[in-house]
This record gives sequence, C-alpha cells and structure tokens, in this order.
Amino acid sequence: MNATSSARWLVGLLAIIFISEIAWAGSLALVAGRRDPRVIVIDVERALNPANNGTANAVVARVRVTPDVDTNGDGIPDSPASGLPSNIVVAPDGRTAFAVNHAGNATQATVNVFQHGHLRTVAVIDIGNALKPANNNTTNALSAIIPTGFWGPVGLGLSPNGKFALVANSEGQGKEDGAREISVIDLRKEVATETALLALGNGGQVAQEPGKSCAALATDPALRPMAIPHPNFGCFPASNALGVVRRRGGFAFTANGGTDDVSVIDIDRAIEGHPGAEVARIPVERGPWGLAVSPNQRYVAVTNRESAETGVEGNTISLLDARRAIDGKPGAEVARVRVGTVDPVVPTRPFGLSFTPNGRRIVVANFRTNDVSVVDVQQALANGVNGGSAAEVARIPLTKPGGGPARPRGVAVTSDGRYAVVSGGAAAAGLALGGNGAFCEQVTAVENCGALWVIDLRSNTVAATVTGVGNEPYLVDIAPDRRRH
Repeated sequence: MNATSSARWLVGLLAIIFISEIAWAGSLALVAGRRDPRVIVIDVERALNPANNGTANAVVARVRVTPDVDTNGDGIPDSPASGLPSNIVVAPDGRTAFAVNHAGNATQATVNVFQHGHLRTVAVIDIGNALKPANNNTTNALSAIIPTGFWGPVGLGLSPNGKFALVANSEGQGKEDGAREISVIDLRKEVATETALLALGNGGQVAQEPGKSCAALATDPALRPMAIPHPNFGCFPASNALGVVRRRGGFAFTANGGTDDVSVIDIDRAIEGHPGAEVARIPVERGPWGLAVSPNQRYVAVTNRESAETGVEGNTISLLDARRAIDGKPGAEVARVRVGTVDPVVPTRPFGLSFTPNGRRIVVANFRTNDVSVVDVQQALANGVNGGSAAEVARIPLTKPGGGPARPRGVAVTSDGRYAVVSGGAAAAGLALGGNGAFCEQVTAVENCGALWVIDLRSNTVAATVTGVGNEPYLVDIAPDRRRH
C-alpha cells in the first residue's frame, strides 16, 4: 500500500469512526414495533431537523427481535416470527436494551388467530451493533433470546445491581386470563431461574359466574375466560408494566390489570425463590397498565387504563407513595389525576407514562383521546386522590401523518428533560387482528405505519413527527445522550 492509499484508508477509517460516534452521541429512541417484529431506533436530534419532519429519515436502524420460523413444514425457516414486541427497556449504561416479545417465537399462523396467551421471550439487544449498517433488518444485534417460561409478557425491570431482570407475565396459556407469575431472569446465565407467584385476587368488582370462584379458576384452567372483557376476571393479577424502586435492596411494582391493583415484590426474595416475595398489594381505580418510578424513588405512577371485567375505560392516573406501599401501610395511593378530559365520565384510556428527570412532571399518553397530558406532581400531591383534573397543566393533541387516529401508547423523556417522545398509531389496514409478522413497509405505505412524536416540554407542542415506526407500535425508551456520561 503506497502513501497515498494509506492516507485515503486512514481518512476513510476516521470518517467511519466519526460518523459512528455522531450516531451514537445523541439521544436514541427505541420503539417496540408490536405487529412489526422489530425494534425501531430513531435519532432524536435528526428527527428535530425540520427537513426530516413527517418522514422516516430519522430512523437509523431496525432490529429484528425474533428469528425466521418454518411456516410450511419443510424444515427451512422462511418467514419472520410474530414476536409482537411490546416493551423496550434500555439499561442504565445505554449500551443494552431488552425487548419483551409478547408472543415469543410463535408462527405467523398461530399469532394471526389470537395474539394472546403465547409463550414469550426477551430479546437482548447490543445497541452499538444495532447501529451498524450491515446489521440493519437482521437479528445480528441480538446477543441473546431468553424464554420467560410463561405467556404474554409485557413489563420488565432490572434489579438494582443489574444482574437480574424481572418480567411480568400478563396472560395464561392460550388466554388473556390466568397469569400471576413474575419471571426472574439471570442475565449472566441468560435463563429464567426463579418464579415469583403473586396472590390471587378476590374476584374483582363484578360478581363471578356460578361455579367460577377464584379457587375454582385457579384449580381448573378450562374455566378461565379467554378474552377481555369478562366478569370472571378479577382473580389473576395479569400484571402489565413493571418498575423497580431502589429502596432497601430493591422492590418491583407491577400494574395488575386483572385485579385493579399494584403488587409490591421484594426483589431479593424473588431472586432467592422465596414464596413470600410479594409483600403488599395496593388497590387503584381501574385496570392499571402503564407504570413509572420517580427519579428520586419516592413515587410510583400508574395509568388506570380499563377494567378487565367490564371493558370500561379509565381516565386517571394514580400516584403511590413507594415507602408506604413497601411497608404495606394504608393510604399508599396519595394522588389521583384525571387526564385527557375534565369530564369524569369521558374515557381517555391512559396507556404509558414517564416522569421527567427532575421528577416534577409526568407525561401521559391518552390512547382514546389521541393526546398527551402533562401532570404537575406537586399539585397532584396537594390535591390528593379526589383532585380531579386540576394537576393536568397541559394537554397536547397528536395528529398522525397519512390520516387515522394517533393512538399514543409509549412515553419516554430525554435525559436533559427537554423532550418527550411518544409512540403510537393504529394497526395498518389489511392485517389480521393478531398481526402476521410482516414488516410495516411491506404491507402498507410508510406514512400509514406507526409514528413517533417528539414533544418540546418547554412549549408543550409537537416539535417533530417521525413516520414508518412499526405497526401498532407499543412502548418506547431512550438510550441516553452519551455526551452526558
């Protein structure tokens, strides 16, 4: 190699390194694509460039979270599995992300029939590898695919020492009802090692059908209802989101959509397989789904999404005092705020939520009313559980490019607190209820796929919209700006 060639090679290498560092430097939003079996990675700074608004230009990577499967029985994998990735959690160091696959490695045909009650997995993503162009639209960025051992997982939280993940399994085998298992995954061994079993509920607020007591449903799975809503829900917690409070060794909180409450789980006991890992149960208004822990670890917020018994949708979030909840003291729910409406009877179906880094505000995605609420925490605490909508200090409408309702679900806030990213969008037209594992751009125009909105929290306005983000995308998380670490 001559001097000129060497110089060109060195310049090229430096350019590649520079570009890689630029891509790695800014905040990255990672979105679970749901019916599109990928995690979509978005450069937030690139999204804020006005030239990219309303386009997919800010998408910098798409990560396959399930492998191909054999759908015709010839022994050769031929189609992407419908993993239904529903949740994404970024590790504190920003290098690793965990995608929770609601249907694991189910075949397309199985998931098309009914998208619930499938065995599931957690896909471990190396974010650095995900950003390499050669790995786009492949499973090459996955470092592991870990079965949880149960059905329909959603929530995931990391132990304070980062060595374990707790996963909330929200469904029973082949059904939406029947789940009360929290899987404990040893991340070094890449295997589920223990199961924390949550207590049964009391049957909820609607009377059980004759012969369908909680004891009977626990004994005979055939008696359990298949799908929401049904009056026989209320026995199994069917936990959705899961968050970790780093107090006194660490406690996990789960949003129990089946029993209208929140469980408190001693993480050390769960890791050890102790039968008394669940130490408290806190009632809330209605079918909690989303959950977030305040940065100072003092509060846990949950969205009251909808009743599993009646299907009636909620319009509030609850704020729990973490210390009172851990101690099992009464009055752990210290505030309740109506979001998305001032009318007590208007359903808004709050979905995901997130605290700002300073803990002063909570950003809530209202699925039914296609908007985002900003809640003032101190005002909520001052108003208590009967505070109505007074603590909702802003409401931001969302519009989906290409038409159709915004249907926001996931929320995350950048590490500087300046922006919130919100994922959403209804399922693309023409797909069966359960999804078929097809990538968004293969089944519809990109603008009709899911979207990500970037909200400026100083002005409480939409600063940018990114298209081509999954198909009925669910939750989102932020890989922090590495320039701040």
